[in-house]
Amino acid sequence: FELLHQVLAGTYSRSVLSSIERRFELPSTISAVVSSSYQIGNLTVMALVSYLGSKVNRPRFLAAGSLLLFIGYILVVLPQFLGDLYVFADLSTTSTSNHSQTFTVAEITPHSTSCEMEEEKANSNMYIFIIVGMMVCGIGGAPTQPLGLSYVDDHASEHNSALYIGIITTITLVGPALGYLMGSFCLKIWVDFGRVDLDSITIDPKHQSWVGAWWLGFIVCIVVIAIASFPLWFFPKHLEKPEEKTKEVVSWLLNWEFPFYSLFKLLIITLGLGAAFARLFKNPQYICVLVIFTSIGFKIAGLGTFVVKYLEVAFGKSASQSSFLIGAINLPFLIIGTLLGSVIIKRWKLQKLGMVRLCICGFVLSFACMIPSFFIGCDTIAHAGLTVPYPTSAETEIADGVESTCNSMCHCDQNTYIPVCGPANITYLSPCHAGCTDTSSESGKNEYTSCSCLGANGTSQSVTIGRCFVSNCEESVWGVIVSKSLSNFFSGMCITAIMILKMRTVLPQDKSFGIGIGLLVYRVLAAIPGPIAFGALIDSSCLFWSQNPCSNRSYCTVYDNHKYRRGFIGLVLIAQIASIVAAIVLHSLVVK
Repeated sequence: FELLHQVLAGTYSRSVLSSIERRFELPSTISAVVSSSYQIGNLTVMALVSYLGSKVNRPRFLAAGSLLLFIGYILVVLPQFLGDLYVFADLSTTSTSNHSQTFTVAEITPHSTSCEMEEEKANSNMYIFIIVGMMVCGIGGAPTQPLGLSYVDDHASEHNSALYIGIITTITLVGPALGYLMGSFCLKIWVDFGRVDLDSITIDPKHQSWVGAWWLGFIVCIVVIAIASFPLWFFPKHLEKPEEKTKEVVSWLLNWEFPFYSLFKLLIITLGLGAAFARLFKNPQYICVLVIFTSIGFKIAGLGTFVVKYLEVAFGKSASQSSFLIGAINLPFLIIGTLLGSVIIKRWKLQKLGMVRLCICGFVLSFACMIPSFFIGCDTIAHAGLTVPYPTSAETEIADGVESTCNSMCHCDQNTYIPVCGPANITYLSPCHAGCTDTSSESGKNEYTSCSCLGANGTSQSVTIGRCFVSNCEESVWGVIVSKSLSNFFSGMCITAIMILKMRTVLPQDKSFGIGIGLLVYRVLAAIPGPIAFGALIDSSCLFWSQNPCSNRSYCTVYDNHKYRRGFIGLVLIAQIASIVAAIVLHSLVVK
């Protein structure tokens, strides 16, 4: 059940995030909120679930959570069926049978100028259903880790506990790998399949306007959740360890029925909760473990949310290809590293000090392996008026705006991005921005001619549909995949140790609560702000914002690749440095 939960709630939604972003024309900061909404919902109930969870029937508690997961995923897929069909911008086909024709600017504008404003506004806000649905899923998924892990540690020997927790953690890492692979499969399918004639779709998954069937995996999730959670309702309550006498007294008081029973029960729970909080946050070792857990979580939250988009933007990969690379190659290294770390802890019977030293070694090696990714990447595609001057311009500097004297009479839409590739490997924002006035058609494909912005003899040259590509750029992605895979391997060796340290640095009665507070702090300081911070950084590297005239919402279509890479990988490295420093401080505390 844990594995299925991780597939559904975590990585599948992240693997399709760039497609959701493109489908609903969202900036990265908003898509980060979509990604963080699960953690926001989880945060609202995590402390209460962690404190009260061990006092109830755990399987039924998980079953009730799975019911909320079921409802949440239904809300997530509703926009696909309540909204209109996806309309994409493509100039690669023409309905005319003539080999030559003259066209107007209106013919190359992707959005209708006479849109029904209220209807378009409603459709553009459909992504709110996804946010609400993921929040409901976050509430439903809250009991899984604090109750499951604390139960295993309570009912296993000290040394076997490490192996069992390592196996569970490894399974939860297999889940994300399957999630990315499922995303890779779904994103190859057109978003509105079954509602449109697929023969009319003239673009492929590598086209900048392609949107895959982001919703299809959630349908699979709904079916799997319904099947997997049903038996949980009939599980018996597992045998608990004998309660101490003081706990029996509290239990007797809580079950004694008198007129103010509910108020007294709330008072007892509140006093116990406050004391538990005090014990945890006066514990310096536990604080260091939280810093490690949070910094690593911050890195994982940002990478998990935007790594697919990063491979799309930085290396020209499709969303499907990017998800496959992460799920089939990158994450297995994390899985192997996690399992190996668990075996090391069991084989050498590592105590707290040994596990801290294992973490320090793993973090340092992971950081070293990640450094090459900071320098590997493709150049930004040359865009006339954005990164390079227009060939017809006498200026050597790029002027403000994307309009030039060569296309000023065309009155081009300054918010439209329908790229075409011209001579010298220069991309233009649209045929209009290239100053083209004619088109010729051969075999149903358009080629734009009589272009006034292509430089000398430009009117005798033509532009082709789509962006230009940097030669031999896509091959460099393998350097990043190797770098990140090795970094994941060494990070994975530390995961089991961190999970155990969260329990071994607190009193036995605070185990479940300590795990829950750790997850709560992780969500407050990492899982929620992490994607938002990464998203804001990504948006800051944007060179050109497109805008839908009906929704008035801007979304980025051209990025500065170098700024994107340095900011994205740089933030990952900073988080890794923070984890190394916290591990060194924890080492000094444990030695004392």
